[in-house]
Amino acid sequence: MITPNTLLRGARQSLPSPQRPRQCMSRTELADAVIAALSQLYPGRDLAAHYVDFRWIGKLERGEHRWPSEERRTALRHVLGTPTDTQLGLYSPRRSDASWAPHSIGLEPTPGSWDETMYQLRAQWHLLVQNDKLLGPEYALIGVTTQLTLLDRLLGGVPDARRPALVRLAAQYAESAAWLNQSLDDYAEGHRWTEKALAWADQIADPIMTAWAKYRSSQHWLIVGQPRRAVERAEAAMIHDKQLPRPMRAALRVQHAHALAASGDHRQVMLMLDDAHRWAAVGKPGKPEGEHGSYCTSGYIEIYRGTCLRLARRPNEAVAVLSEALTSIPPLHRGDFASALVSKAAAHVAARQPDLAAATAHAALPIARHTGTRRILHQLVQVGAAVREHRQLADVRAFLDDLAEST
Repeated sequence: MITPNTLLRGARQSLPSPQRPRQCMSRTELADAVIAALSQLYPGRDLAAHYVDFRWIGKLERGEHRWPSEERRTALRHVLGTPTDTQLGLYSPRRSDASWAPHSIGLEPTPGSWDETMYQLRAQWHLLVQNDKLLGPEYALIGVTTQLTLLDRLLGGVPDARRPALVRLAAQYAESAAWLNQSLDDYAEGHRWTEKALAWADQIADPIMTAWAKYRSSQHWLIVGQPRRAVERAEAAMIHDKQLPRPMRAALRVQHAHALAASGDHRQVMLMLDDAHRWAAVGKPGKPEGEHGSYCTSGYIEIYRGTCLRLARRPNEAVAVLSEALTSIPPLHRGDFASALVSKAAAHVAARQPDLAAATAHAALPIARHTGTRRILHQLVQVGAAVREHRQLADVRAFLDDLAEST
C-alpha cells in the first residue's frame, strides 16, 4: 500500500513534467503549486473552499486527510504528474478498506542546498512575525531587514528553476518590512517596501502576494490621509479575490470597508463587513500562525465595524460594538488590542465622553510603550490633544501626565 510518506517523497524527490526542475519541494512550495494549479484548471471559479496551505499538506502526509475534494485531487495530480488518485496514495474510505496510520514528518532538505536555504528563510519569516507580536516591530524589523539584504544577494545567483520561489519569499519579507515600518511611523519607508513587494509579486504573477501587497498599499494611503487612493488599492486587491485563501478574503473586505468609510462612502460598509465574517480566520486564540490574514478573526472584523461606525458619526453604536469586540482579541495580540483600545477611545471622544476616552487610552499606553509601536503612541497623542481641555477630570489628568512621560 502507498503510505502518506510515499506522497511526500514523490513531491519532494521526483517531480515529473511540468514541475521537473523543482527536484525537492517544501510543504509550502507544494501548497503554492497546488493553488497555482487550481487557478489554472478552474479559471474564474471561486476556489476558497479548496484552498490549501502547508498545514493541509502536513495533514495529508500524516493521513489525517484521506480523500480530498475532487478539485484538490485534480490539482495534486497535475502538480505531481500522476494520472490517478491511487498513484498519489489516495484511497476513498468509501471504496477501500485501506487505513492510514499517522507517520512522522518526511524528508528534510539536503544540507547546503537551495532547498535548505529557502526552508530556513521561510522558517525565519514565521519566527519574525511572532517576534513582532511578542517584542514589537523595532526588534522584528532588524531581522527582516537583514534577511532582505541576504535575499537580494541570493536573487543574483539563484538557478532559474528556483527563482520563482525565492522571489515570492522576497516579496513576503518586503511586505512584512512595509508593515513593520508603518508600525514605527515611518510611512515613506513602508511605502517603499510595499512597492518593492508588489514589483516582486508581479515578476512571478503571484495572485496571493500581489493582492497582499495591494492590501498593504491601501493601508498606507489610508494612514497618510488619502482615503480615495486607499479605496482604489483595495479594489485592485479584490480583483484576485477568488484565488485567495479565506482569511485573506476577510482581511481585504475589512480594508475595503475601512477605506470606504474614511472616504465618506458609508452605503455598503456594513454589508461588506457582514460578508467578511464568511471568510474569517478560525484558529487557536493567542497563537499567531503568521499566514496572511490569519489574524482576521470575527472579533477583528467587529473592531473595524466599530471604527467604521465612528467614521459614520455613530459614536455610541461604535462604543458598544468595540466594547464587546475587545473581549475577543487574543491576549498575545497586544498590538491589535492596543489599537482597538485607541479606536474605542476615539469613539468616546466623538461621543463627548472625555473621561471614558482618557481612561480607555490610558489602558493602551503601557502596551504601546512595551511593544514600541510608535504609530499607536502617535494616535494616543491625538487622543490626548482631544481631551486636554478637560484636564480637571481625574482620568484625563492621569492619562495626560502619563502620556507626557512617553513623548
